[in-house]
Amino acid sequence: MSFVWQYNRFLRVAFDDDNGDAVTSLVCKPTAPTRKIMENHALVFRSEPAGFSVFSRASPEAADPLIAPISDRIRLSFGVALQDRQFFSRYHPDLSAAGRQILLENLDAGGAIRLSGALSAGDTVEQTELVHAGPASAFPVTIDLTGGSPDRVRARDRFDNTQLLEQLFSPPPGPSLQMNIDLQALPHPAARLTTPVPGALDQQIYADNEIARSGVPVILDLWWDQRQDTVPVPAGAEFTATFRNRLAP
Repeated sequence: MSFVWQYNRFLRVAFDDDNGDAVTSLVCKPTAPTRKIMENHALVFRSEPAGFSVFSRASPEAADPLIAPISDRIRLSFGVALQDRQFFSRYHPDLSAAGRQILLENLDAGGAIRLSGALSAGDTVEQTELVHAGPASAFPVTIDLTGGSPDRVRARDRFDNTQLLEQLFSPPPGPSLQMNIDLQALPHPAARLTTPVPGALDQQIYADNEIARSGVPVILDLWWDQRQDTVPVPAGAEFTATFRNRLAP
């Protein structure tokens, strides 16, 4: 018996600037766990000049053409590298703070999945998308001790502020403390780190060993919780990351 496979576009990500021109200097690569998820759901990644597409494989003669329908909330993660070393000389935002990366995702301000549209909080990618990326096994943090001496670090959900985990420590003398935190138990890489002392530490982080090792300046997370055949045909679910041009000197 022979099988005839059909490939339908499930989703597409496009990079452009605020003049409407394609940005072709970003190269996306799925992480190892994402490649496994795509394999489990018969999804195929295809790079494109200014983004990428993910196609869903189907068997049109079957009672249910979808081979492995998505029924639970999944996250597809991609490291985004630069082909143009002058990228941040051409586009915002500034990555001046050490260890900052851009996190693009299709979640709204409350954590709900957006089915299309911008991958940034606003129309263009800005400072609000910046996170500190590091390894989940030993995430480095610097804690300011000048305004008080906290004795614990807490990882919190970015949207409802619930506490996800806590690590205790003994505050030493001095103006600051540098330490590594084990964040491997986080349900998702992106979270918010705080201490009970206001101002000592409050930062958005992304804890993932593979992403941290890669050193990519941009992280892209796509969330989904519906069947692949619920997207528009033939375009699929369409997402855009728009970078703001810097003014000419």
